[in-house]
Amino acid sequence: MLDWPEFIKNHFNKLPYFKFMEATVLETANGYAKVTIPIKPEYSNTYGIAHGGVVTALVDMTSGVALRTLKQRIVTIEVTTDYLKTVALTDTLTAEAHLIQEGRRILHADIEVFNQKEELVARGKVIYYVRGEDDESNYDLESFASKSI
Repeated sequence: MLDWPEFIKNHFNKLPYFKFMEATVLETANGYAKVTIPIKPEYSNTYGIAHGGVVTALVDMTSGVALRTLKQRIVTIEVTTDYLKTVALTDTLTAEAHLIQEGRRILHADIEVFNQKEELVARGKVIYYVRGEDDESNYDLESFASKSI
């Protein structure tokens, strides 16, 4: 039997956007994910710190992974990010997302983002719409089994 959270972890680690962002899904469990990204000089805003959009992208990415572990096909409805500390261009961020409410068609997640010093730099809230159930038929499992990361 397929370990779905592990499958989702490996699936997202292969996605082009995650590779582009150098994001790594570190952990998954039912309704939970932990993702890390390095901040790069290219993410600079006019003040020489990381642009908030990168932090919000991490919030959305991490919650998306967490909620995909529920075997649901989902799309983002709303993302809210509270910025608590500036993010340096040399930081590495780690986000943890948790399912907080599961309805028939709406899912809610809370996300915390930490820097490498384990300082809370942002908090997020994301709402997703459930489009239907997910299963193995939506993926190329042969490709999944044969590729290493």
